[in-house]
Amino acid sequence: MSKPRKARILLWALIAVVPLLLVVFAIAFFLIRSTPVDTGPTLFIIQRSKNANEVHYEVQVGADGALADDPVEAFWVMKAEGGAREDLTFFERKLAYGFEVMPPDSQGNREMKLVAWEDRTIKLTKAEDGGKWRAVTKIDGQDAYLTKLFIKTDEGGLTPEVLFIDLFGETVDGGDPVTEHVVKE
Repeated sequence: MSKPRKARILLWALIAVVPLLLVVFAIAFFLIRSTPVDTGPTLFIIQRSKNANEVHYEVQVGADGALADDPVEAFWVMKAEGGAREDLTFFERKLAYGFEVMPPDSQGNREMKLVAWEDRTIKLTKAEDGGKWRAVTKIDGQDAYLTKLFIKTDEGGLTPEVLFIDLFGETVDGGDPVTEHVVKE
């Protein structure tokens, strides 16, 4: 095969492949940007009946594996709007999705309370099955690793009214799924 013919074949191959590569890169870029990123060690999430957006609560750990001074971070994952991460607003932190974390006990564990549900405490503790920090609370009377809360609301009034909360988790002893349905009064 002559050099000019090889050059023409190579040129046509490049002309055919370059647009294909550009399309592949554009699709990959879109998929990466539109997919929510796993932002770290999620303790639990709150889902609502209003839309697909979720509040994520993540544990913050120092280099030594101990809880950081500010051990929990909460933020929105805007699943109804493409999956972007957004901070909670001032009012959301103070009235709905905020929390308070108590000082550590002698083992370095901490208690956490959600501002909208202060009568249910959550203990931040290291799981025995690999040392991952987990959120432990009572679910259906059992100690369980909390994974999700689902909140059903009535959005018809001036402010949303909570109708019920479903808690989801895994038992500390055995990892069996456990749920609880709590009707708000």
